[in-house]
This record gives sequence, structure tokens and C-alpha cells, in this order.
Amino acid sequence: MLSLDANVIVVFIIVWVLVFVLSKLFFNRVRRVRDQRERGISDNKRAYEKAVESYQKGLAEIEKSIKQAKAAAETARETLTAEALQEKKRMISEISAECQGQVEQARADLDRVVEELKAKLEREASGLAEGIEKKLLN
Repeated sequence: MLSLDANVIVVFIIVWVLVFVLSKLFFNRVRRVRDQRERGISDNKRAYEKAVESYQKGLAEIEKSIKQAKAAAETARETLTAEALQEKKRMISEISAECQGQVEQARADLDRVVEELKAKLEREASGLAEGIEKKLLN
């Protein structure tokens, strides 16, 4: 059987004293440093997650703004294109009307000149006819 003597009790007491002293001097400090590191790591993780979330929100807002700007630009481009086509049609119709007026004016001038020349030719023709008649009859 086991016999307990004083040495066992003294060793037992020494071990417990060492455990108490080591835990007060060494283990508590190590635990404190480990807890501080874990808190720092968890704080950094939370800050990282918040930064990522903020980045994603900012990116989503930027993408939304870009889509809105593209839509606005497309609308403005379509509006300007439609206005330009209307202006082109208006200018073409004005130019066409002006050219038509000039053509009509040129026709009128040409008709007037033709009439004047016909009248002059008739006068000269009758004068020539009279001259030829006098020469033939003489």
C-alpha cells in the first residue's frame, strides 16, 4: 500500500505554491497579452469588414451614378439627333423653296427676254422682208 510521508506533502505544497506563483507572475501576463492580441485582431476584422462594406456601397453608388449618367447622355443624344434632323429638314425645305423661287424668277426673266427677242425679231423680220421685197421688185 501507499504510504504518505512528509516528503509527499511537502512536494505537494511546493507544487501548489509554484503553480500559484507562476500563474501570478507568468501565466496571467501571458493571458493578458493573448487577450489583448485577440481583441486587436477582432477589432481589425470588424474594421476590415466595415471598410469592405463601405467600399461595396460606394462602388454600388458609383455604378448607379454611371448608369444614370449614361441614360441621361443617351436621352440627350437622342434629343439632339432628333432636333438636328428637324433642323436639317427645315433648312432643306427653306433652301428648296429659295431655289424654287430663283428658278421661277429665272424662268420669268427668260420668258421676258424671249418675248423681247421675239418682238425684236418680228420688227427686224418685217423690216428685212420689206427690204427684200424692195430689192426683188426693183
